[in-house]
Amino acid sequence: MLPPEITAEVKRLFHAEHLTMNMIAEKVGVHHDTVKAALQVERFHPRLVFRSSQLDAYAPFIIKSLEDFPKLRSTRLIQMLQDRGYRGSVQQLRRRVRELRPKVVRAFLPQTVFAGEQAQVDWGHFGTLTVGKAIRKLSIFVMVLAYSRLLYARFVFDQSMENFLQCHIDAFRFFGGVPRVARFDNLKAAVIERFGQAIRFNPALLEMAGYYRFRPSACNPYSGHEKGRVERNIRYIRDNFFAGRSFASLSDANTQLRAWLDGICNVRPWPDDRRRRVLDVWQDEKERLLSLPEHDFAVEYPRPAASGKMPYIRFDLNDYSIPYKLVQKPLSLIVSEKIIRILDGQAEVARHDRSYSAGERVRNDVHFAGLYDQKPAAEMNDGRAFVVRVIPETAQLFEMMIAQGVPLAANTRKLIDLIERYGVTAVREQVREAVRREIPRPAFIAMRLAERDKEKRSPPPVPLVLPDRQDVRNMTVVHHDLASYDELMESGASDSTVENGGDGDDDGK
Repeated sequence: MLPPEITAEVKRLFHAEHLTMNMIAEKVGVHHDTVKAALQVERFHPRLVFRSSQLDAYAPFIIKSLEDFPKLRSTRLIQMLQDRGYRGSVQQLRRRVRELRPKVVRAFLPQTVFAGEQAQVDWGHFGTLTVGKAIRKLSIFVMVLAYSRLLYARFVFDQSMENFLQCHIDAFRFFGGVPRVARFDNLKAAVIERFGQAIRFNPALLEMAGYYRFRPSACNPYSGHEKGRVERNIRYIRDNFFAGRSFASLSDANTQLRAWLDGICNVRPWPDDRRRRVLDVWQDEKERLLSLPEHDFAVEYPRPAASGKMPYIRFDLNDYSIPYKLVQKPLSLIVSEKIIRILDGQAEVARHDRSYSAGERVRNDVHFAGLYDQKPAAEMNDGRAFVVRVIPETAQLFEMMIAQGVPLAANTRKLIDLIERYGVTAVREQVREAVRREIPRPAFIAMRLAERDKEKRSPPPVPLVLPDRQDVRNMTVVHHDLASYDELMESGASDSTVENGGDGDDDGK
C-alpha cells in the first residue's frame, strides 16, 4: 500500500497534469500496477450521493421518533407520516429508517462462574419424527454445567412439565450432583409471571428446587447472552450431531445422542484451557456439586379424566381401556414417558404402555371381564375377542395376518362363520395346521374342513338360520369339544360287539 503522500501525488499527476500511468510510475518510482490500483480505488468506490426525495422534509421527525422509540417499526412510522401528509411508499421509508435508526452497541463483560456454581437450561426444537400414524414434534432438553461445560441432552416428544422435571432429575444423575443455581430463559415451565425483577416461578419447579436445594434463576428479557453457554451448545448439537442423521424412533434418537455425548461432545477440549478435556475438568467440578438425595423427586401430577359410554379414556391421540364399571366416572391420569396410569381416587385401576402413534386403542381384556356376560351380543360385535376366547390359537393367526398384510375385519367374520358351521373343535384343529404352515387365511381353513368332510363322506354343513328376534340372536351358546362324544361312541361300539358275540355263541349252543 502506498503512503498517503505518494497516493495524493499520483492522483494529482493523473487528474491535474493528465500524465499516463507509465509516466506517473516512472516519475514516482513505483510499478505501474501500483499506480493503477491507487487510481481504481477512487474510480470504483465513488462517493455515495443520495438523490432528493419527499422524505427529506420528514427526516427531522423520523430522527426524533427513532430517538424516542428506538424499536419503532416502519409499518407504524408510515402511519404517523401519512397523518402529516406523506404519500410515499413504505419501501422507501424502510430504506431511510435503516440509515437513520440509532445503532445500539452493547458491551459485555466476560462471564465468570465457579466450579459447581451454575447450570444453564433450555429447550430446542428439532423438527418432527414419524411414529406409526402420528407425526410428533421432536424437542431436546439441554443442561450444561457452566464451569466445566459438561453437557446433558435428551430428546422428548413434548415440553410438558413432567418431561421438564424428569429431564432435570436425569441430568443431575448424569452430573453426579446438583449445581447451586439453575439458569433459565423465561419459558413457561420455569417462569409463570414477571414484572421487571419481580418473578413468580412455577410452583412445581420450586418444589423440586427445594428438594434438590438449588436456586432457580431467570435471565432478563431479551438477554439470551446471560445463558449463552447452553444456547451455543444447542447450536453445537444441531450442527455437529443432528445434521445428516435419521432416527427410527425416539429411543434410537436418544441412543445415538448419548453415544455422541460420551464419544465426542464431552471429551472435546475445555474452552478455558485447551490442554484439558471437558470430562477431566468435570471430574474436578464434581466435588463441588451438591450431593444427590437418597431418592429421586417424585414427578407425578394427576390430571382429571373421564370416559364416555365406552370403557376407554382418550389421551394424546390414543384410547386406553379402563374397567367397564368405571365408565362416565371422574378418574385421574398420571403420565410418564413410558407408562399411563389411571386412578380412581388413590387406587390404581389401569396401567398401560404409552403409545405415541395416533388412533390406537390400547386394551387390557381384563377390563372387559363380565361385560360380555351382561351383553351377550357385545362379544360377537368384537369379533376378534370372541374368536380368540373360543380358539386361543387364533391370536397367533391374527398376528400372522398383520405381518403378511391380510385384512383382519373380513377374515375375522369368515372365521366366525366357520365356527358356526363346523364347530369349535373342527375349526381349532385346522387353525393349528394353518399356524404350523404359516398360512393365515380362512380360505385355507375352509378348504381343509371341506376336504375332511369329503374324506368322511359327511354331508355338507347346513348353515344355521336364526329368526329375526333380538333375544334369540343375543343368546350365548357355549361351544363344547365333541371329541369326548367320539370316545363314548367308540367305547359303546366295542361293548355292543362283545354282547352280540356272546349272544351268538349262546344261540349256537
